[in-house]
Amino acid sequence: MTVTVAREAYHQEALRACDARDPRLQRLRGIIRHESYQEGEFTLASGRKSTYFFQLRQTTMHPEGASLIGDLVVEFMRKEGIHCIGGLELGAVPVVSSAAVMGFQRNYRLNAFFVRKEPKPHGAKELIDGHIEAGADVLIVDDVTTTGGSILQAVESIADKHCKITRALSIVDREEGASVHLAENGITLYSLFKRSDFRSG
Repeated sequence: MTVTVAREAYHQEALRACDARDPRLQRLRGIIRHESYQEGEFTLASGRKSTYFFQLRQTTMHPEGASLIGDLVVEFMRKEGIHCIGGLELGAVPVVSSAAVMGFQRNYRLNAFFVRKEPKPHGAKELIDGHIEAGADVLIVDDVTTTGGSILQAVESIADKHCKITRALSIVDREEGASVHLAENGITLYSLFKRSDFRSG
């Protein structure tokens, strides 16, 4: 894996990507609670069992939800001086797309891409779709983080691009170890929300 490691930036939990008092964030939390938060018995992508679940694509593909996410992510990228965003299919794709559109509308130039879990079996057989420049400072995103495995898979898939990857962002961090796991790989995790923003227990 080719990343720029920033050991001094290690954190035990995801950092807030924006001010929790931001009214856009408050509205987005309401959409997530209504459209995406579920309780029951679930098996997560990490293989873990859970009594609650965030079906974030019901929010990332919601017109207002997508607009709010794109706006907040682009604002974070502008603050951090990052001009490239990408992530692993499927969860990252609508997040990346929303940011790309909002970046254009906000006159903030950025490149956007996503990584396939497996190369296409036909055509050019791409593993990466979109635009990424070698050596770029890249923000890797995901809709929900549990262990951070999807983010690391995306990082590994673009290793030959020799990019600088020291920051990742998720819409919701489940607070189950992703920040520590990513920190061990030199990546600081930021999130718009944490599990505790939606659950009291």
